[in-house]
Amino acid sequence: MPELPDLLYIRKYLKKVVERKTITGVTVKQPVILRVAVNQPFEQAIINHTIMTVDIHGPFIRFELSDSVELIVNLMLAGKLQHQQPDEKPQGYLCCSLLLEDGARMNLCDDDKMAKLYVVPHRDYASIPKYKEQGVDILSPDFTRDVFRQLALQHSRKQVRVFINDHTALSSIGNAYADEILFDAKIHPKTFTRILDHDDLDRLYSSIRSMMEWGIREVEKAAQPIHVKVRDHMKVRNRRGEPCPRCGSTIRREGVRGHDVFFCPICQPASRKLFIDWANSGPRKP
Repeated sequence: MPELPDLLYIRKYLKKVVERKTITGVTVKQPVILRVAVNQPFEQAIINHTIMTVDIHGPFIRFELSDSVELIVNLMLAGKLQHQQPDEKPQGYLCCSLLLEDGARMNLCDDDKMAKLYVVPHRDYASIPKYKEQGVDILSPDFTRDVFRQLALQHSRKQVRVFINDHTALSSIGNAYADEILFDAKIHPKTFTRILDHDDLDRLYSSIRSMMEWGIREVEKAAQPIHVKVRDHMKVRNRRGEPCPRCGSTIRREGVRGHDVFFCPICQPASRKLFIDWANSGPRKP
């Protein structure tokens, strides 16, 4: 799924190419992705409306339209947005396409058909799960060390990977950057938040800040189309079996609450006995 650095890049791009453009046509291939909370059919609710602003809120992309209507996109795990020029083809499984006045299209594609496209009245987000429950914006001035320590205390019973992935606490960190943050902070993903001391929390806070800034720079530098997920800069994510870039040990993969996590067992030593002791596994295959 697109994560915060990706979403910021998408927002910046779309502001340049779709703001102040009028939607002149709509193609719906997969109605299952639609969630309409206005008293009109989807097509009637948005055709001939102008995209006034583009913004993000946690994992959501928000399009404010003229006449007090908003489109809210949640790309979920496999969804992607594409700005399609007239001579291009849709990227992936096309679910919905908005034709703009300049002939370009904004496509929502998702092979798994899990993405969601909401149509809601202006500022009325009650029908969108978790939209109003987003936690502190980790790029805002409100995200201070003291606030982070308080949140860690409130989520002390969770594993640290689960805590920093919780969008109701921190808005927002996805799976890929969670791995990179914990690697940078030298904290094992299955460490319980309650055992992190003052120095651990300070280091983790700094890593959240620095890794997000790093990700934003790398995605911007890659300058890929918005439907491309930029991950080449990742140090541990999806690097199972490769050498750790810090110590040369082998990057391992485990599961935390149903999600794959990637880590170095030497740089990020386990804080408790686990089913597999990767740090002493010798030549075992990853």
